Amino acid sequence: MDFIKILREDSDLSDLLCDVCDMEIFPEFKTPQDESGHLSYNISGKTFARTGSGSEYILLEDGSIGFWGSEGKCGRIADNLQEFFEFMVNCPCWLDYLDEGEYQDRESLHEFAKEVFEEHMENAADMEFDLSEAQQELADRLGIEKKEDVADIWMRFYHCTRREPRFISTYTENDGSIHSGTGSVFDR
Repeated sequence: MDFIKILREDSDLSDLLCDVCDMEIFPEFKTPQDESGHLSYNISGKTFARTGSGSEYILLEDGSIGFWGSEGKCGRIADNLQEFFEFMVNCPCWLDYLDEGEYQDRESLHEFAKEVFEEHMENAADMEFDLSEAQQELADRLGIEKKEDVADIWMRFYHCTRREPRFISTYTENDGSIHSGTGSVFDR
């Protein structure tokens, strides 16, 4: 299924994705952020979406999905678009789950993910937004299964962030000095 095409053609569905996942799908692919020529990546790709803070989701040349964060995080987060959209629909606000220590066993991860999601549900309810209902509608309209237990999705995400080659950004200062990330969204 071509999720990007579907979302580009259905503005109501695209708005729902933005409400649930803080993600805007671009009307066409763009060149990834380059910070006026200072930023480069070890794997080429095309940006297809961004968050409200300006972070970007990049379809990499190998078909996996990379993330470049406006605050310095960079790495691979999904092995393909199907897994990316399953991840986003089932695990909105995913940046709040980046505590690598919680990924050591499935049971700990399950409890951690449940606790963080409940906080997001409460915050959404305070804004009179039913996050769970919106997630279900998004899942239904995209043909994605909404899962109660997302630990397996989180473990798939975790293993993807660790696979080689990692998706790495490099920033070159005006003086020529270079700063490279580790290619893991868990690192800062």
